[in-house]
Amino acid sequence: MYKTVLVTGATSGIGLALVHDLCRRGYRVYATGRSQEALTALQAETDCLGSTADLTDPTQAVALYAAAEAALGQVDVLINNAGANHRKALLADTTLEEFELQYALNLRAPYLLGREALKAMVPRGHGYIINVVSTCALRHPSPMGIYATMKSGLASLSQVMMKEGQPHGLKVSTLYPGGVDTPFRSEAKPYYMLPDSVATTIATLLTLPPDVIVHEMTFRPPFELE
Repeated sequence: MYKTVLVTGATSGIGLALVHDLCRRGYRVYATGRSQEALTALQAETDCLGSTADLTDPTQAVALYAAAEAALGQVDVLINNAGANHRKALLADTTLEEFELQYALNLRAPYLLGREALKAMVPRGHGYIINVVSTCALRHPSPMGIYATMKSGLASLSQVMMKEGQPHGLKVSTLYPGGVDTPFRSEAKPYYMLPDSVATTIATLLTLPPDVIVHEMTFRPPFELE
């Protein structure tokens, strides 16, 4: 049903594992990240297509979707995975620059990519948008207040995408993964989920029957209880 996939944040962590998983399953993947060196290595390992982009730049975000459509013929699946929390801090200790950077990457970029996807997918009556949020959007941790706020905004935006896309045959899923042991962390978290495990969980959504739509999914490592 789905053959082509655009993955953002593809050169590390969940995105890196996801591109490997999808390519092994036979999907044609267009990957993007900020590091050309990392993207070149990923392309050599998986034969995926791709290009670098700074998604905090709205012009580059819009151009990225157009490039993926041109390279793949059409984008069947958009996975908005890129995101980052640059540091933990109480709101009183944050700066406007930090707020604007978090907004640009964690909310504006998936909005722009989702908007472009809806423009292309709705007329075709076919497509899938998967927005990777975070359980931070559910828990609202105070040392990560700006990040949690932007992820909460993405969760709301994703629900709007679902309501606008589903009547036209599109699927939209809002995902809330818990702790993941990625290289971004200052120390290893072996009790967190592996990126490969998260990637498998996301990729499995593409194999569900056409009459099943996962609107929201929360998944966590076993040690997390709520």
